Amino acid sequence: MGAFREGRSDVDFVALVSGELSRADLTRLGAVHAGRWASALVRDVGLRRRWPLVANGIYLRPGDLAKSPLGVTPLAGHVSGRFRIAERTGLDVNPITWYVLARHGIAVRGPAPRQLQIRTDPAELRAWTLGNLNSYWWRWAQRTRRSGLNRATMLGRRYTSAGVLGAPRLHYTIATGEIATKEAAGAYALDVFDPRWRPLIEDALAWWRKAPPRRAYRVRPIARWQAAAEFVSCVIDSGNAMR
Repeated sequence: MGAFREGRSDVDFVALVSGELSRADLTRLGAVHAGRWASALVRDVGLRRRWPLVANGIYLRPGDLAKSPLGVTPLAGHVSGRFRIAERTGLDVNPITWYVLARHGIAVRGPAPRQLQIRTDPAELRAWTLGNLNSYWWRWAQRTRRSGLNRATMLGRRYTSAGVLGAPRLHYTIATGEIATKEAAGAYALDVFDPRWRPLIEDALAWWRKAPPRRAYRVRPIARWQAAAEFVSCVIDSGNAMR
């Protein structure tokens, strides 16, 4: 979608395999991902002090993309150092993945996405997106409010930017039926939500663009954490109002 930023973005993939994967295949895949994750931590986190470049994705059977993603269990998948076998939890097996692959996917090997039979259902996309706002992002807002959290983590700009730009992406999809990048979602949020959220949204966009934080949050960084929880709750309420 033209929005990759080094030191900020991950690379997401969908791999179609020719059939079932044997135990040896799965062991080999797990080792590949573990080795790649370890080297990324050393190179990017240890030496460059930035978020590691990591490939997150799923391995699917032939024909899985023609089905509803809500009924598909991948052969395996990887997210940020965790390799899972035959699980859905924590992996991007959802209508957004199918939609982005169908419209924006880049073939690394094999046929282009337009040559594949990829199921997209606007109603399913909207319903899943609203459900994600009311589950994952609702929990995110609740966790962020709790006083007992590790504030070193909570106050980090990566964490708050994930919420401030992430929740509006789903709001955008509910409103338009399309998918937005994080930066596009930030621009959308600036237009749609109350101007009082502008400093917070601009701060999140500044982090994504590797720019300094807004002055207000340099002086009182805890305000970013508090505002992020309230803003995500506001986005959830607004999304539900569009039912």
